Amino acid sequence: MNDSKTQFRVGLFVIFSMGVIGAMIFQFGDIKKYFEPKYELSIHFDKAPGVYAGTPVTQNGVAIGKVKLVEFDDKVGGVTVVIEIKEHIRLRSDSKPILSQSLLGDSKIDFQPGVEPNLIEPGKKLEGVASMDPMKIVQEMEQHLVRTLKSFDQTSQEWKKLGNNINRLVQTNEGNLNQVVEQSVVSLKQFTKTMEIVNETLMNANNIVGDPVNQKHLRETLASMPRLVQETHTTIRAVKNAIQKAESSLENIQHVTEPLAQHTVSIVTKLDNSLSSLESLSSNLDGFVQLATKQGGTIQKLVTEPTLYKNMNQSAESMTILLNNLDPIMRDIRIFSDKIARHPELIGVGGALRGSSGLKEPAKQKPVRKISRRPRAIIRK
Repeated sequence: MNDSKTQFRVGLFVIFSMGVIGAMIFQFGDIKKYFEPKYELSIHFDKAPGVYAGTPVTQNGVAIGKVKLVEFDDKVGGVTVVIEIKEHIRLRSDSKPILSQSLLGDSKIDFQPGVEPNLIEPGKKLEGVASMDPMKIVQEMEQHLVRTLKSFDQTSQEWKKLGNNINRLVQTNEGNLNQVVEQSVVSLKQFTKTMEIVNETLMNANNIVGDPVNQKHLRETLASMPRLVQETHTTIRAVKNAIQKAESSLENIQHVTEPLAQHTVSIVTKLDNSLSSLESLSSNLDGFVQLATKQGGTIQKLVTEPTLYKNMNQSAESMTILLNNLDPIMRDIRIFSDKIARHPELIGVGGALRGSSGLKEPAKQKPVRKISRRPRAIIRK
């Protein structure tokens, strides 16, 4: 019985100890981060060296999430990185994701803090900025260092030649040694001034580059470069579309003007003939106008002399009166001719012998004489 109680107590202690250990692991370990709610964002980079699933995502050096997925972007090219951000951390709309890489090859995505009040919605796709590769910077510094060492080597060779020349001058007493020394002093002074200017220039450059404001402006400029490149691409694409539309319009204009070009000769010929006819008509009108405006001419007298107008007006009135007087005469003649046609006996003896019914009778046709054909007798011999 005592053994059973001891085993029960040991088992209960072991279970309690395992529960305490699990709680401590969950509290002080990284297990609870797997149960912490997160939201996803997508970031597009032109290239993402050293980025893989689990790469840390930070803001101001503090971890706020990690990379979930890295995949190629087949639509616009480059790489799309899907990250997970802790739900209680919300990024501002003007925050810029920057991909930085250390000299050892470790990469991380760091968000620059923004100032806009609007927040980035979950699931939105952002445009990231990739920093320069430190190895490329080291390689460029190595190239500059090699060129600098070559310059120092050439300078040392020149100083060596200068020393040999000075030794030769001292040993052989060639030339004026004092003059050579003075020129050397002047050259050393000029070289010292040059080095001071170079040192001052480097210090000014260091002050400019080391200024936090200038560094911030430089980072903002580098961050805005992809957007500027994208806008440039968009502008070039729009210009290309405009050129294509212009080419299409020119082709349509060419199709429209092609029939005109084929009939240009006939059109010009007809236009020339029309202009010739118009010129001839203009000449005739000019002659007519000259005749009309000629002093002493008929048209001029007709227009300017009122007597002629009065005579013509009187003649027209007389003609109107004459026509009005002839109207009853013509009516009487029409009645007379109608009566003669109805009663021709009124105008002669034949008419008196032959009476008339008073109607217009058609002319009598002469009787047609019929010729009878008799059969001839057959004469027999």
